[in-house]
Amino acid sequence: MKFYVERKMFTRCLCALCFVFAFACMWGCSSWFEEETTLSVADKRTGGYLTAFVNDSLAIVWNGRDWGLYNKSCDYYDSCEKGTLNQGVFLVNYREKLSPLWGDTVDGKINIVEGFYSDSSVMFFNDDEEFGFWKIGGKARIVRKWKWEDACKWEGYALRASAWIDGKILMKGAFHCGFAILDTATGNVNNLEYTGDYAWLEECDDITYIEGEILCLKRLGDPMGSISLLNSQDIIDSLSNPENDNFIGYPPILYGNFILVQVYKKDRLVAKMGKDGFDDDYPETWMKYNSFVDSTGFSISYSSDDLVITKSKK
Repeated sequence: MKFYVERKMFTRCLCALCFVFAFACMWGCSSWFEEETTLSVADKRTGGYLTAFVNDSLAIVWNGRDWGLYNKSCDYYDSCEKGTLNQGVFLVNYREKLSPLWGDTVDGKINIVEGFYSDSSVMFFNDDEEFGFWKIGGKARIVRKWKWEDACKWEGYALRASAWIDGKILMKGAFHCGFAILDTATGNVNNLEYTGDYAWLEECDDITYIEGEILCLKRLGDPMGSISLLNSQDIIDSLSNPENDNFIGYPPILYGNFILVQVYKKDRLVAKMGKDGFDDDYPETWMKYNSFVDSTGFSISYSSDDLVITKSKK
């Protein structure tokens, strides 16, 4: 009897050890062997990252304070986990270097959604699966939790967005779900199905909704050739390669009524568009990293020291 009990206990212990070992292999040994973990938070905030263009001279940028978790399994060149805290949103002039017209920060962690700018607001989400809006001149406001359908498999990483029909929002970049529609009234996010009235959108590089019109950006033919702007009936306009330069085949990306397209040697060309086509009068503008560059090569960027909090909207 004693031998039976001891053997039974040994078997249970062996099974438990195998179970722990299997989990350690699956998730990484550092989760199970208590290594000393260090949290590092940057003393200085980052420079400004583009969120959206507002008009021909104003843009929204965001910044924050970088943080990372480190231990023996992942050194300072490869953090175990990292992110940005204490984000700020700033309204800046990208034609003339000035103090922000407005800017504010939040405590804790949110994630700014690039591209969306509607009713003077940008969009954000947090780790509690809630989304909200931050109005220029106001405070960040949580709306409600969002619920992504299983097909989209949203996993919490950064997204882009643009305005959509009936006050809804077109979300871009979720895993297995390139375009999805957020119903802000319910929080439901469903995959954009290319059927019925939306069938023509299937091969678009990017999509938006401007002044009552659904618009599609698409590279027709040569991926390094011109970029066409389409509605449901026809091609409205085309953006040709800049003189002495070439598009390099990456898809154009929408930031409100503006697009960024990568060009050989010069980084990203900024173009302005509306429902009737591209704006030929928009001054030549480029982006190099986080700097705005004009036709003369004059560059403007906003460092952490430049992005000061100012509550008065002008």
